[in-house]
Amino acid sequence: MLRSSWVHPGSSLRSTKCIISAIVVVALVIGLWQSQYTSSVYTNFHRSQSNSSPRETAANSTLGFQKLLALSTKSSWRTRGLEAAANLTGLEFTVPPQGHSSDEFVKAFQNIGAENGAKTPAYGSARAWLAHLDLLKHVIASDLETAFIVEDDVDWDVQIKKEMRLVSDNIRAYTNVKEDDPTPFGTNWDILWLGHCGSIITDDMPVARVYADDSRCETELYSGWSKRFLRDKLMEGHRQVQRSFLTVCTFGFGVTKRGARKMLPLLSKAGDEAYDVAISGYCKEEKLKCVVVNPQLFNHYEPPKDSGYLSDVHVGDGLGQTTDDMDFEGTMGSTGNIMKSARCEALFHNTCMRPPSEL
Repeated sequence: MLRSSWVHPGSSLRSTKCIISAIVVVALVIGLWQSQYTSSVYTNFHRSQSNSSPRETAANSTLGFQKLLALSTKSSWRTRGLEAAANLTGLEFTVPPQGHSSDEFVKAFQNIGAENGAKTPAYGSARAWLAHLDLLKHVIASDLETAFIVEDDVDWDVQIKKEMRLVSDNIRAYTNVKEDDPTPFGTNWDILWLGHCGSIITDDMPVARVYADDSRCETELYSGWSKRFLRDKLMEGHRQVQRSFLTVCTFGFGVTKRGARKMLPLLSKAGDEAYDVAISGYCKEEKLKCVVVNPQLFNHYEPPKDSGYLSDVHVGDGLGQTTDDMDFEGTMGSTGNIMKSARCEALFHNTCMRPPSEL
């Protein structure tokens, strides 16, 4: 299921007045609500599932988080595929409203730190970064104890709930969650990075927790720059929970309330080439406590290479123009490193794993 807040064309003056009234009411309600409660929502959420073990809670419609949040600005092939995959696998995503950042604001953010020699994002990357910051603000304003944030082209395996039970078992063990804690992953982390495009494994990193998962992509079928680390450092048919080492791409990641509140001021400083690169740097510096499952459980779906499609980020970065959704939406694309894509099963009744590569 996909719960969105997009405004469709043709809305009337009455709709506008309703929206204004709703904003006022929501502001008052949020103020009253936040003055009365702190973490009771999360506690009650898990108490309501007291008959379920933590690992079973991790297999619910929000994968054990309070909310599954999708970053999206409009209805498109991306959101239609997301909704199809969610319906197939019994997940419920919410698409929070996204504010519009003016060109002047994006350019100002883009240039933060430039005079001091800091790396700066290209225009499209800066706009995407600001959209992510808006989602962190939503998590904080909603007083969520945990949320899982995805980009709207994300994909996952049809066995995601089985995979998440294993994630729960092993995150809890890795972070020393007490046995009487009902939460599926504990909260001893700021970021739980489950959807990425690679993370380094080294001999001198803190001891990881390795576990078997037969839905994991075989190493020789893996596509990505971190393939050599999987080949050299991780047993076939296994994933591992580890500290983040040069993890990149924010296809899907969990945040705690504490984590979101730490991330927002850090990432509002800009001063790097992209949102994910900045997060990775703060993880490395241990300003954020980042836990990774490697290899990833979530990856992005890509339309066919010859379709002429470019993402909004790449278009904004000046890499070219994209084509209309209708030109490629009915043709199957691919998802890297996901054995049985939920999107492709839902839309095409087929598997669509991207060909293996070292890039």
